[in-house]
Amino acid sequence: MRCCAEPASPSRRRWQGLIALVVAGLLLLLLASTPVQALEPQLWTLPDQAGRPWSITLLEQADPAYPGGLRLRLTDRSGRGQLDHSQPLRLHDAFGGTWELVNRSEELVAAGEEARPTNTSQFDLIDLEPSPRAELPLVLAVPLASGEVAQLVAGAGVVAALHRAGEPHAR
Repeated sequence: MRCCAEPASPSRRRWQGLIALVVAGLLLLLLASTPVQALEPQLWTLPDQAGRPWSITLLEQADPAYPGGLRLRLTDRSGRGQLDHSQPLRLHDAFGGTWELVNRSEELVAAGEEARPTNTSQFDLIDLEPSPRAELPLVLAVPLASGEVAQLVAGAGVVAALHRAGEPHAR
């Protein structure tokens, strides 16, 4: 009985080398074709302080007519609210962390169009620095056309996604 395996034949070494090259090539192809910031849209539903349902979507701006980057889209699902497309979204946590996100509701329609959906606004996540703490709920103060604010409390799933989105490598 031998203690060591026999050396591979030249033919077997060639096949192993060829397989290694093919695998390395496939990995490079996969990495090269994967966008750095590819993000599948993520969707949550939350009530506001009045119990009205809202959807929150975290997505990547893909329309080449607008600047790229991550966006947070808020939609009043009750159909009763009219959002203010000129005001930023304000977020705050229990430890005094505050953020203000620029309103990018113009991106909800084709470039040059003025009419925006009355129940949906979209915000740029570029100013989500420092990243919110993943373990703390966030209050989202959504500006309404009436001058009032709809408040949504984002829990663990939303906050964890925003935490990851706010990290520098996510941009």
